[in-house]
Amino acid sequence: MAAGDPTSPFVVATLCVLASSCIYVLQSRRRKQPSAVDLTTFQLEDITKAMDSELCVVGTFPGSPDKVLLVLQKQKFGRGDALGLIHGLTLRRTHENDVYSNHIGVLSGDNDALRVTMIYPATAAHIAKHTEQRFYMAVETQAVYEDITLPYIESIPTDKIQWVYNILERTSETEKLLLEDRDAKTGFVLLPDTKWNAPYHVEGLYCLAIVMDRSIRSVRDLRASHVPLLENLRAKGLALIWEKYGVAASSIRCFVHYQPSYYHFHVHFTHVKVAFGT
Repeated sequence: MAAGDPTSPFVVATLCVLASSCIYVLQSRRRKQPSAVDLTTFQLEDITKAMDSELCVVGTFPGSPDKVLLVLQKQKFGRGDALGLIHGLTLRRTHENDVYSNHIGVLSGDNDALRVTMIYPATAAHIAKHTEQRFYMAVETQAVYEDITLPYIESIPTDKIQWVYNILERTSETEKLLLEDRDAKTGFVLLPDTKWNAPYHVEGLYCLAIVMDRSIRSVRDLRASHVPLLENLRAKGLALIWEKYGVAASSIRCFVHYQPSYYHFHVHFTHVKVAFGT
């Protein structure tokens, strides 16, 4: 969950006005598969971000004024994919010198895939979150927090994190839950983050723990009384990851963001080899 409007959740929808989560994989045109969403009529309005591994575009579908935001990301390579990937590569040489040569490689088949998040209808806040921005280092003193940050947090409508409450209340994404501790003070749920998707290579492990206590919005709200919550969350989260995925605690990075991308306290569990999100 990246910088931008910190209230914007990753809301993904299958062409419906009510938000729900899903991930689409676009296959190579050489092996065209039925698409979960017909993008052939998508009308491009703007490219809001173009990075090495991510492309964000905004547009519309005919007959609707609602904005569509597509976030296209390159998928992580898996070790088991190596031979099939190499056999499917078509190379175009761009440079050669002695034993060294560089090429543009065109993938084919299932290897030619992107992870695509669609937000529809997308608000101005969603679009801002996925637009290239300038970043600055800043020092937030207690006074700055009380005078600027806290009023901003309190101005955020509750419905901005309704998707979080849907998970906690088991009305959405129940099939993804890995662990549930329903205690009102020390409880939490653990589930795979949207950044980690099938086939779930363990070296790309990225899980999210969301606390039950709705009064904790960020690390700023933590007090000594919350130590049992943090200890419970860390111990049970690491134990579950070891039991289910065979990844030891020494290979897990456990951390929080500040400022967070949404103001309901949550903790990230990632494999130490995961470079993003930290």
